[in-house]
Amino acid sequence: MSDRTPPSYGSYLRLDELLACQAPPDGAESRDLIHHDEMLFIVVHQVFELWFRQMLHDLSRARDILGQPDRPSDERRVDEAQIPRVTELLGRVNEILRLCHDQFTVLETMPSVHFLAFRDALLPASGFQSRQFREFEILTGMRDQDRVRDFGFDYDAMLGDAERVVLDERRSEMSLKAAVFAWLARTPVEVLFPGFPRAFLDAHRDYAATQEQLQARNPRLTEELRAAATARSTQHETALRSYLDPGGDDERRAHAAFLFIASYRQAPLLRWPYTLLEAVIEFEERLRLFRFRHARMVERMIGFRIGTGGSSGVEYLDRTALEYRVFGDLFVGRSFLVNPALLPDLPHPERLEFGFDSGLQRGAPTDGGDR
Repeated sequence: MSDRTPPSYGSYLRLDELLACQAPPDGAESRDLIHHDEMLFIVVHQVFELWFRQMLHDLSRARDILGQPDRPSDERRVDEAQIPRVTELLGRVNEILRLCHDQFTVLETMPSVHFLAFRDALLPASGFQSRQFREFEILTGMRDQDRVRDFGFDYDAMLGDAERVVLDERRSEMSLKAAVFAWLARTPVEVLFPGFPRAFLDAHRDYAATQEQLQARNPRLTEELRAAATARSTQHETALRSYLDPGGDDERRAHAAFLFIASYRQAPLLRWPYTLLEAVIEFEERLRLFRFRHARMVERMIGFRIGTGGSSGVEYLDRTALEYRVFGDLFVGRSFLVNPALLPDLPHPERLEFGFDSGLQRGAPTDGGDR
């Protein structure tokens, strides 16, 4: 008979340890709170870190499902039944990011002068040193060379040796972005719609022509503005050609697959892939909103002071919100979508129907669902 003590609510959540973590360190010992509201500052940031932990957990799983290990190409597939699971995981992360937006509101209940009462005790600590958030950025696919340089050294220099090891391990893994684009690149667009890129270019050209006609009839536009609109339309077509043929086969296939899935999203076998891509786009949007909301909270609390870690504070945060993009290629692709009425008909629509409707043999190569 086991002598194992069954867990209680408190022991399962390890509440004694968790609730003992709000006393700030002072050397080897803990110190008393300098101000009543210092407790709020600590708790809010600890909650952020717990949410970062959960998002890392979920995004890693989503990445693992989409990013299959290297195997022969004919075996490197994602079970279509797993696509809803990836969408669920991304949806949860998006909801957590929404909660994080709102969490800044709780911190803003603290008057800024109350924060100034204990802020100096934080130096040189800074949210810039959040190892988990740096992990989160690396996991999503953000590249170090694209980072805003607000210091005279890389951010790794502000972290401890053990933290840098963790980040190096993250860099050695496949990112979520790489997994998403590899999954897209395996979409058999040429099987489902031979010559799709050319057909889409033609449809886009027709769509652009109708837009030019509408602008030409706009009585509020000057001749100069009409000429500028025509020039933009020409530039847009050039950009689309580049998007569909960016130089790398995998990238070209991924871009074509995105346009194909988004354009024919009503087809039964494209509904889940489209829903997954919408979750990815929402993720990018919510992450940028999180950065922007963070900057506004800091601006409200301390104005344009230098950050406790030595950064330019709000200026740095605003630049990250504006410049950091991970899935920007998908937003670019959205700008090329056309009126569905102008899309060419699918040459074999039955290939994108469910098997029991189309009568296709289960697992036939023409089934576009398994990538």
